[in-house]
Amino acid sequence: QWQRLLQQRSDGKLPHAMMLAGPSGIGKLQFAQAKAQLLLCLSPVSGSSCGRCKGCELSAAGTHPDLFVLRPEDGSRVIKIDQVRRLTEFVTKTSQQGGMKLAIIEPVESLNLNAANALLKMLEEPPERTTMLLISHQPSRLLSTIRSRCRELRFNPLSPEDMHAAMEQA
Repeated sequence: QWQRLLQQRSDGKLPHAMMLAGPSGIGKLQFAQAKAQLLLCLSPVSGSSCGRCKGCELSAAGTHPDLFVLRPEDGSRVIKIDQVRRLTEFVTKTSQQGGMKLAIIEPVESLNLNAANALLKMLEEPPERTTMLLISHQPSRLLSTIRSRCRELRFNPLSPEDMHAAMEQA
């Protein structure tokens, strides 16, 4: 998945919305955070963020002004319409660092119906230089119109052999 992302980035063909779909706890959020950090990095090196520029420092601190994370708040299980309205306001503004704007929505199936319809409007008329990363543990629970407007990246559990190989590389 990471190689596909790097190729899309180098080709200048990043989709405006990507759905990271797969079982809970498999690393989709970590992938989205790493992708956001790479895309907000001012000096990427060999397909990775540099970790030293202002963009990387802001991302690591969780304070990057061009990154919006949307998830249920205040102990709620749902993402509400007012939260999506704040996201809409964020994506319509100019990037503060002069680059891209990114939004991570996690988990996207927690949108209530009104919030889902508001997100759909945004996906139908995507803002320029904005990428939305929708994390889904159960894509079948989403409106089909939302799924159809996203490029899906499927995440599956690693086989025992692949897990062993990954652990040896770490």
